[in-house]
Amino acid sequence: MAAKGPGKDYQPVERRHHSSVRVGDYVYIWGGWQPDLPEVHNNEKKKSMCSVMEVYHLVTGRREQKLTTGNPPLGVISYAAAAIGNEIFYFGGGCGHDDCHHNSLYSFNVDTFNWKELSPTTSRHGPRMKDRCDMIAIKVNGEDYLVVIGGEGPSSNNAPDQPGAQYQGIGTNNEIHFYKLSSGDWISPTVTGDRPPPIRIFTLTSINNSSAILFGGLTNGWSNNVYILNFTDTSVNFLKLSNPGGSVQWPKERCDHSSVLINTSSGPHLLVVGGCVTSDLWIFDIKNKSWKELFNIPKYVTDRWSHSLSLWSVSPTTNWIIVFGGATSYTDTPVIELRYTSNNDWSTSIIPLDQYQEELHERRKEWEAFQSEDIDRLTRVLQERERELQEERREKEQVRNRLQQQLQGRERQLQQAQQQGQEREKEIQRAREREQDLQRHLQSINGM
Repeated sequence: MAAKGPGKDYQPVERRHHSSVRVGDYVYIWGGWQPDLPEVHNNEKKKSMCSVMEVYHLVTGRREQKLTTGNPPLGVISYAAAAIGNEIFYFGGGCGHDDCHHNSLYSFNVDTFNWKELSPTTSRHGPRMKDRCDMIAIKVNGEDYLVVIGGEGPSSNNAPDQPGAQYQGIGTNNEIHFYKLSSGDWISPTVTGDRPPPIRIFTLTSINNSSAILFGGLTNGWSNNVYILNFTDTSVNFLKLSNPGGSVQWPKERCDHSSVLINTSSGPHLLVVGGCVTSDLWIFDIKNKSWKELFNIPKYVTDRWSHSLSLWSVSPTTNWIIVFGGATSYTDTPVIELRYTSNNDWSTSIIPLDQYQEELHERRKEWEAFQSEDIDRLTRVLQERERELQEERREKEQVRNRLQQQLQGRERQLQQAQQQGQEREKEIQRAREREQDLQRHLQSINGM
């Protein structure tokens, strides 16, 4: 299969239960449920379909399909994915037939477009064979780890239960595993705090190298709880945040939604789009632990589930969020423009794909103009500050001169006083000598 580009008749592959992972200026979209995907463990057609990576170039808006080499994962549906450097890692997933699940771990190199199996599917160790879990990358003490949480998989013919984890129903679990890249070992960390119950179809999003945020999902029912996770190389701590009720804004329960992290000058925020039984868009201020619903978003953007999101920061205050696929009656690939003004104030709009380049050019012009104005503003501030500093230096120089003059005057007074004191000492000495002479003369008279 030759690479396909977004020509006049090009249509991206319809898919859901997939992931889109950004590396540099490209987004890589692979697998998921597709209309023609064979419901078999493996055959030539399935391998051929899964040997294609869809690539989205953020700078141009160009989409193309590119062939990969090596054997792709068999867990093609509802897998978990995360990137470290130039590699994307894929864990688990459903096979697409019967109750076949995997706990394999693969890497995909975006430079060579080659697949590599790191850990095969096995019932002997590691996380359960499962799908609908989630995975992030962390870095602790200079070591790279992958973290896999939750999901569901068959109760029989599976990997051993993880100590401390819970399992219920159709195999939903709250397992937590670390995979250490340097050694290739699966690790069961120490878990503290508010560990969530068995959970699936949630989002797990990195905040920084050693913390993450988990939202929503399906437990005993749909959830709208937030969990803040903090990691060491051997442990994870959970902090649970629940809807306090009253007049506080809080999104309703959901699963199968999608989330991305947005960094602003006031701190990190989590953007949540859509989900099962929902059609809305929310943003969570992680620092202040507060939700805000964003409106004026077309239904074709939010009325979808099992979709994916990728974020591109066009400027420090403008972010484009590309929505890929999902279960929806709409075929468009929306681009949400989210602008952060200040004080947790946001503006939203939709960028039509046929205006992608034009709008991108406009945003860059705006940012360049803003930078130019900002430089001018900064220059004026620096010039004014320089004038203030010069004035301060003049005032300090005047004060220094006055103090130096006063000090010199004091020194002259002291010298004069010393001289007067020396003269006085001499006069006293001469008076003593005269007195001594008189006493000697008197003694000589008395002796006659």
